[in-house]
Amino acid sequence: AGVVDAFTPPSSSSSLRHITGGCHQHLFSPHYYPTTIHNKSTPRSWRSTNKLLQLSNNNNDDDQTKQPSSTSKIDQILSQLTSLFPLFVLGASITGSIIPSTLNWVNNGNIISAMLAGVMLGTGMTLEKSDFGTILTNKQQRKSIPIGVLCQFVLMPLSASIIGRALLLPYHDPTTMAHVGKHLFLGLVLVGCSPGGTASNLVSLIAGADVALSVLLTTCSTILASVVTPLLTKFIVGSAIPVSGKALMLATAKVVLLPVALGVFLNEYFPKLCQQVSRWTPFASVVLVSLICGGVVSNNAAMWTTGSAAAVAGGGALSLPMLILLAVVLTHTLGFTAGYLVPKKVFGLPERTARTVSIETGMQNSALAVVLAKSIGADPLSYLPGALSATAHSVIGSGLAAFWRLMDSRKKTDDNE
Repeated sequence: AGVVDAFTPPSSSSSLRHITGGCHQHLFSPHYYPTTIHNKSTPRSWRSTNKLLQLSNNNNDDDQTKQPSSTSKIDQILSQLTSLFPLFVLGASITGSIIPSTLNWVNNGNIISAMLAGVMLGTGMTLEKSDFGTILTNKQQRKSIPIGVLCQFVLMPLSASIIGRALLLPYHDPTTMAHVGKHLFLGLVLVGCSPGGTASNLVSLIAGADVALSVLLTTCSTILASVVTPLLTKFIVGSAIPVSGKALMLATAKVVLLPVALGVFLNEYFPKLCQQVSRWTPFASVVLVSLICGGVVSNNAAMWTTGSAAAVAGGGALSLPMLILLAVVLTHTLGFTAGYLVPKKVFGLPERTARTVSIETGMQNSALAVVLAKSIGADPLSYLPGALSATAHSVIGSGLAAFWRLMDSRKKTDDNE
């Protein structure tokens, strides 16, 4: 039972409502999470949603025999499908490698960029201008947010640089002796320099972390990415492979800053429309990110089938696909670990905050790394770390959240005894 509990979100009525039947709000938005995370400094839009939920709870308490509506059932289905995000990404990647023709269309033209822009637009439609006010007005967040953003844009790029230089950058194709490692190194660095991934908010909830802080950190890192991601990438890989910082900045603005800003604008002037659309955006985001990852893998399908033979011919211990996967897993593992230890041991932040920063640091917007690599005309091999990263950080993050919830459950049992 303990293992099952580890994957179960908080059991309060409001929390359960959000997980199983509240998909009308964006799963990755501040509006989606339990009433227990809010306080007086919480943005207006979060508090108003809170009141509606409390009224809803009271109505349900008065009428326990009321049958769930068809809308509620649809919301439950959407929520459950959204929680299977890692499996969707993994399934798309496997499909792309085995039957590449099914997903090759994703690589045509600007389809990948348009898909990610759609994801970011959906994220922006769940935000309001007032949501950003808490960054300046909440004393606790004024300390936690800079530390979290610092870990996001220092620890992960550093991890990607160390692992990439050790495992990927020296790699040469054993058949042609072409220096393909530099393209893979660029892809891994782009992953490390990307902002926090939206799935981190759900993982924070499961882990018993600070969900409100998670949402704020994701928002801050996403907005800052328009400037920080290109600069960091240029700084790290500049000496290894020529990269245009200007091209990176323009690409980031197109697929991140503009869609999010448009989403905030639409939510400001057309809130009812955005509320209806946001019911579907969590699962839509899962599908779009999965298609992006599957498309990237399908574009490099030949490498997956010939990589092992090439590694053997060259005397390598690992095939190229396994080498890339190892580099990606190690990068995220370092990010999760350092993202927990630095806030807790160096800055003395509480356990829940340290967990939140760890999840935000380790889970990246991997689809953005793919889009940026494609936008600057990089070699298709540079897309692969981002495609594999989406599955890797989701699996690691979910496992870590399950571990923390299991530890909390055992501690609570011990305290009761």
